Amino acid sequence: MINTSLSRRTLFLGSAAAGVAAWTGLPAGSAFAAPLVYDSPEAFDTAQAAYLATNPTNNEDGKYAWGESYFLLSLLRMYEAYQDERYLRTFEDRAAHVLATTDHARGVEDYSGRSGPVWRAAGNYTVGRGVLHDGDGTPAVEIRWAWSRPAESTAEVSNVSGETFDLVLRNPFVTGVVTLRGVSLDPASPSYVVTAVNKAFTSSLRWTAADLRQSPHSAPAPAATTVTFTSDFYVFAVHTGMVAYPLARYARMVFEDPKLRRGPRRLRTAVKLLAAATAAVQFHDGEYVANADGTGNYVWPKGAPVPWDGTIQPYNQSHGLGLVQIELYRATKSRRHLTRVKELLKAYRTGLKLTADGAYLWTYWPPYSQVYAGFTAAAGISEYTPSFPAQRQYEDISHAAISTEFMHAAYDAGIDADLATEVQRFAATFTHHIIRSANEVWFVINGTSVPVPDNAVQCARWCNYAEQDLLIYQQSLRVYDAQQLNPVQGSHALGIAYLNWAKQSGWTNK
Repeated sequence: MINTSLSRRTLFLGSAAAGVAAWTGLPAGSAFAAPLVYDSPEAFDTAQAAYLATNPTNNEDGKYAWGESYFLLSLLRMYEAYQDERYLRTFEDRAAHVLATTDHARGVEDYSGRSGPVWRAAGNYTVGRGVLHDGDGTPAVEIRWAWSRPAESTAEVSNVSGETFDLVLRNPFVTGVVTLRGVSLDPASPSYVVTAVNKAFTSSLRWTAADLRQSPHSAPAPAATTVTFTSDFYVFAVHTGMVAYPLARYARMVFEDPKLRRGPRRLRTAVKLLAAATAAVQFHDGEYVANADGTGNYVWPKGAPVPWDGTIQPYNQSHGLGLVQIELYRATKSRRHLTRVKELLKAYRTGLKLTADGAYLWTYWPPYSQVYAGFTAAAGISEYTPSFPAQRQYEDISHAAISTEFMHAAYDAGIDADLATEVQRFAATFTHHIIRSANEVWFVINGTSVPVPDNAVQCARWCNYAEQDLLIYQQSLRVYDAQQLNPVQGSHALGIAYLNWAKQSGWTNK
């Protein structure tokens, strides 16, 4: 266990008294009592109760991917910290709930008609569509929106005159409105509505259109109306990875620990969860691309109803499934999973930049990806994002925590010898670039952008690197104390679990 009387007060801030004053913003000598001691089991109990009260029942708006997954992992980290099986019992209950609400179990499908052992999403994540009917009532043209709040999009038809009409496209996520006057359903017309909509596409006004007719032709204009949109359902690789990772991790923990294997019930649960995680990963096999140079990435298929379909996924999204496969390799010694993890590692390493102070920096989009480079409509890369300017921003601390979890998990698994040096460099990213002040962090990993409080506390998800540098735990605890967080989200529970885990040197029980 870490000596917290030293670590919380002196290692980074100086003397204990001066440290508390700087860390809380109070004058020296002032009394301070935090409502929660964030690196205590009691704080985790509070976070657990708040999260469970939200009672998520599916992933259709991402609540499993960005809530339940964190909570499941938090329970495993708390068990590693304290060896208290009550955390495993809660985990087993929640895992049973997650398996009982897969798409297959619920009898629901994704956009392609598949109903798999996974968890679909729509909401802010997928393409929304509305259909223009011609004047005879025949479905003619589909209008699509490929960004946030797709189901709230509208297409307003007005000023109908013969075969022409005005079309106004709105989405509440952006203030810009697209107004197209005197358009028609005739593909031979210079005012063909499909061409007009697609020409209006920009990186902030992400409207596209497609003709639904087998033989497009001139037709009476639609009746004046306001068309509402619906969102497609899609199963994201990163969502599957985030949810399946703790399931596979639990199975591996049980298989490795004779104490946990004692009872047949827990072993049966581990076998079931291992099978579930394996099947979930396999659902995405068609998205994985292995390259001749030994690298690999997950790629959104062109035509999948997501922004940037047809492109290489961001690092963190590929690493979500990479995490699961590390645990599957550890549990089964499968060469297939090991090969894929090594390919993901090699791809990631091509984009890691080593700074003069021994830290790693990297961009959100891989530097070999289409979105990083930018692309034009002439390239024919994407159906729903036909063109896009180059995106070369550095990663933020929250999304980065998925990749840093992936790298540390690979290190824990002994995937290769280079990882021993690399985990030190990721720790240096935090200590040299993310720490902003005595109780603050930067939001972007290159030391820029001030985060809102809920983003600031995501720094605690880097606490598996406390094994390399205790300052990561100490600074994360100070950030939690400074924000006086009222934990309600799954990620809050995970942050608090990691604070407990680091305080108890939880890496000795991984």
